[in-house]
Amino acid sequence: MDERIRDAIADEGWLFVAILTLALTSLAGLAGLGALAGVITIVGWFVLTPILLFWGDEVALMLGDDEPTGATRTGEPESDSDPLEELKRRYAAGEIDDAEFERRLERLVAVDEIPDDAIGTGTADAATETEPLEHARDRERERERER
Repeated sequence: MDERIRDAIADEGWLFVAILTLALTSLAGLAGLGALAGVITIVGWFVLTPILLFWGDEVALMLGDDEPTGATRTGEPESDSDPLEELKRRYAAGEIDDAEFERRLERLVAVDEIPDDAIGTGTADAATETEPLEHARDRERERERER
């Protein structure tokens, strides 16, 4: 979510809900729906407006969560996550054993030791540079299944 929208929800969201509640209550009253007008008033002015007035920042953060939640729910690793943190999480969850953890940790450390100016200059293995990330993950999963 855009930062400006998040700030507007945090700062003026309560005012928008209060004005919208007034308009909807008026329309429901003019249409002869007194019960609906009462429900709109209670929900709008006595529930939503105070929530946004006092906890607007938290509501804006919840609505503006830019992290992909689907990847975490399905157990798939996030593409933006830190590889070391992902490795630690999998080890802690028991998905990989000690030997596999050590092997992958050594590979991560070796990748971290590559100088930044060497990346993209053709010094790395050409097959891994052109191979899509999904294929690399599929090969890694196949290796895990074989063990």
